[in-house]
Amino acid sequence: MKKLLITFFTVILFSSSALAWERSGGISISLAGIDTTVTDDVDSNGTTDTTKDISNTVGIPSLFIEATNVGDRGTMTVGIDVIPMSAEFDSRSTTQSSLKDKSSSSTSGTNKGTVDVDKHITFYIQPGVQIDSDTTAFVTLGYVTADVETDVQSVSSTNKVVSDTLDGTKLGVGVKRSTDFGFMKVEFAKTDYDPISVTTSNNTKVTGDIDNTALTLSFGKAF
Repeated sequence: MKKLLITFFTVILFSSSALAWERSGGISISLAGIDTTVTDDVDSNGTTDTTKDISNTVGIPSLFIEATNVGDRGTMTVGIDVIPMSAEFDSRSTTQSSLKDKSSSSTSGTNKGTVDVDKHITFYIQPGVQIDSDTTAFVTLGYVTADVETDVQSVSSTNKVVSDTLDGTKLGVGVKRSTDFGFMKVEFAKTDYDPISVTTSNNTKVTGDIDNTALTLSFGKAF
C-alpha cells in the first residue's frame, strides 16, 4: 500500500505531463496532543482488565512537497508530508507485584511500555475554495503510515519488542495565504491511528489506541 501511494503521488508531483500543477515545498511545525487509551487483557480472553488514558503534548517538525491546481471553481492540492526523525509517541509505566507460584515470595517492580515511531508519512489531498486572490480555505483528507516499535517490559513475563506498521486517517481544515516569500498555511487536524497490540509471554495482551490532534503552521515556496 505504501509503495503504491508513493508511486502515485510521485507521478503527480514530478510528472512533466502535469504542467497545470504548481509544485511547491516547505516545512511545517505542529503542536500535537497525542492521546492514547491503553487496555490490558491479562489472559487474552477478549475482556478488558485494566484501562489507562495517556496524554502527551509535543512539537513535531516535518517536511512537505505538494502540487496545486487552480481551477475556475476552486483549488486541488495533493502532497506528501514526512517527519524526518523518529519520535517516542507514548510511554507508560505502572507498579505491579508478581507471584510466580504459591511457594515463592512476591516480586515488586515496574511494568513499562514505549511506542517509538519512525518513517511517518502522510499522503494528503486538500480541496479548497478561494476566498480572495491571496487566501484559500481548504479541507485535508489524508492517509498516514509509519513504522512502529513497541517495547513492553513486564515484571511477570519476559520483555518483548515488536515491530509493526502504524496506519491511520487524517481529517482537517485550514487556511492558505500567499505571502511575499511564498505562502503559509494554518491547519487544525485530527489523525486516528489503528490500534496496535502486543502479547507478552504470560499471555497478557496490551493494546494501544492512539489519536493525534494537531495545530500546524506551514511555510512553503513554489519551485
